[in-house]
Amino acid sequence: MALPTVGGLCRTLGEHLQPAPGFEAPETPITAVHVSELIDPTAYVNGGELLLTTGLTLPTSLIGWEEYVGRLTRIGIAALGVGLGPTYTELPAALVSACRTHGLTLLVVPTPTPFLTITAAYWSARSRSTEQPLQDAFATQRALIDAAVSDDPAGEILKRLARTGGGWAARLSATGTVEEIFPAGLVEEAEALQNEVRRLEVAGVHSAASFVAHDRYVALFPLTVRDVIVGYVAVGTPAQLSGLQRRLVMTAVALLSIEALHRRRSASERHAHARSVATLVDLGHVDAARRLAATLGLPALGREARVLVVAGRDGDRLARAVEQWCPSVLGVSSGRTRAWFLLPTTHPPTAELDATLAAADATAAAMVSELTRLEDVGPTRTRLEDALTRVPPGRLTQHQAGPVADPDLGRALEELVDRQGEQTVAALVAYLRHRGQWEQAARSLGVHRNTLRYRVGRAREVTGLDLDDPDVAARLWLLMRARGVA
Repeated sequence: MALPTVGGLCRTLGEHLQPAPGFEAPETPITAVHVSELIDPTAYVNGGELLLTTGLTLPTSLIGWEEYVGRLTRIGIAALGVGLGPTYTELPAALVSACRTHGLTLLVVPTPTPFLTITAAYWSARSRSTEQPLQDAFATQRALIDAAVSDDPAGEILKRLARTGGGWAARLSATGTVEEIFPAGLVEEAEALQNEVRRLEVAGVHSAASFVAHDRYVALFPLTVRDVIVGYVAVGTPAQLSGLQRRLVMTAVALLSIEALHRRRSASERHAHARSVATLVDLGHVDAARRLAATLGLPALGREARVLVVAGRDGDRLARAVEQWCPSVLGVSSGRTRAWFLLPTTHPPTAELDATLAAADATAAAMVSELTRLEDVGPTRTRLEDALTRVPPGRLTQHQAGPVADPDLGRALEELVDRQGEQTVAALVAYLRHRGQWEQAARSLGVHRNTLRYRVGRAREVTGLDLDDPDVAARLWLLMRARGVA
């Protein structure tokens, strides 16, 4: 709240309150208007007041005026106003001199202006300065509520919040990742908050926090749904938030928490659908899973997928982290601390998953399979969950759940890729994919059966492998898939 100033009050009152000759009315805030005829009013003022007096009991000597004005200066009086008429018809020269010496603003209240006129003008100005921020706050509250029922509630709320504080406003995920910010050009500033969010999470702090970053005051507030933190609201402002601004931010936080609740309800419905589809695949009912995915509007299932299993302190929290990394994933909770997922072939890099899981839970462990036929997802998931029990907590590097490494097989494959052309490698891939069925493999390549036999024969010679041995063929196929050859 802006206080009325000496200059502002003089302009408002005009001829009723003027600076004494040789003085100016500064823009010094006035905390109150006080009338006193005491030589020492120290016990009755707090500092910053406009002191009004008629001089009825004030000193008459130069030394007395010096002591009086010096005392007023020390206790922080904003200005001294002398009412002419009852005691003085003009200002005492000694008083004028003392005020100049001590730098105290001297004002004149002419006859017949009563002090009540000065007091009433001050409190009227004080009232207006109080009402305007309240009116502005009410208008902002109304705008925030209107934003909450718009087509883009989060974006509109952040926009109004940023304009209220004269800086930026952002919504962050529970791990500190910037989900939305206004203005968009300040995303780098908001991204610097991620480390602060992680620090708060480690410390177990779920209340508001504030700090300085990029020469701005930053305030961070948690978004909670049923006592669970689902994200954060951050605002960056040129100056610290006032009490009124802070209450407006809390209104925005409440509205965004409601919006987060609606999003979670929608997400819960999608999760239930995803669990149903993934469970059908896990049970081997692939055709039924495809039909259900199409009916529910989920992404179409391909012929292959990867299986991801994760474990940590909170399976639901890890599931949200995985879904943040890959929104099209199909997940199934398998206990309070575990979950498994069906990853599409076009999932993001697993290095990004490492960082996301680490931010969500430093003790998390994860394992991902090679590309696997949907018909083989069930056994693959069982194998991975068993292997994950042997992974130490905090091991976030992705583990390939494939056959035991075979150095001789790896060297044979490298020899084939290095020495032979793409046609020979493609012939071997087709042969293995179609499990030695020459007609089907040749048809898939668009070549004659004899051409395919010749090229596969060259592959046999170079690698020295017995491709008729099902164990060798299976291990070679998995190795080629793992290395991206097939």
